[in-house]
Amino acid sequence: MVPKVSIVATVGASPPVITEFLQFVEGVLDRRATDLTLLSTQEEAVLASVELIKQAVRDRYPHTHVHVIGLPFGDITSEERSYEFARIAYKVLMDEKTKHKADIIYLCVAGGRKDTCIILSLLGQIFGVDGIYHVVMPDVKAFNIALERIRKEMTDLLNAEDKEGYYREKKEIFEPVMFPPLSSYVVIRLPLLPYPSNILREVLEILRARRTLLRKVTLPVSFLNMLKTAGLIRLTERNVYTEALGYKLLSIFEGES
Repeated sequence: MVPKVSIVATVGASPPVITEFLQFVEGVLDRRATDLTLLSTQEEAVLASVELIKQAVRDRYPHTHVHVIGLPFGDITSEERSYEFARIAYKVLMDEKTKHKADIIYLCVAGGRKDTCIILSLLGQIFGVDGIYHVVMPDVKAFNIALERIRKEMTDLLNAEDKEGYYREKKEIFEPVMFPPLSSYVVIRLPLLPYPSNILREVLEILRARRTLLRKVTLPVSFLNMLKTAGLIRLTERNVYTEALGYKLLSIFEGES
């Protein structure tokens, strides 16, 4: 049976890195991507990128369904927003696995802000995705020039009444930018160390309990000290107590603000 392959990506003002990665998955990894989920802020430049990605994928890879998760802010400008993004991103990963039954999940962290890419990568490691990837353009100057040349058409596409028709009309200028030759860019698989689910489960149980008897904890003392250093828990001779930062971390996995 053909595996169901899902890509989750953060989006910024450079839409080609997303379609280039999709092209890599299909052409190099030889995987048929069934779903592409985009995490998008509400900035106009990002929304224009999202629309271009949607139309380019629909035209080149009609079997790939594009889903857009709109973030309720323009940018991550505070610690609270970073946790809000983490909650949303983790729910997306959970939904891919449990609701949409994805067999393989790839993360593309080539687009979007650095903070969202870092958070998504960390969550991917904890969640246990099948790969985290970055896209690099060796000739950045030429890439930026080509992208700037279609900025006006990207805005026009966003505002067009018939978006699919407008893309087809301008396809000859969009497609070379969105789907350059595979040889013109490099896709890097980032290091990934899977996080054991049984350890994560016990950590969350400790954080959820507020106070846990130390003798009932099976985690190594060295690991508990790491959690303490990270500000997640407080240790006494008999108990483990959840700190405020621990509750914030717990909210990511339990979907509570």
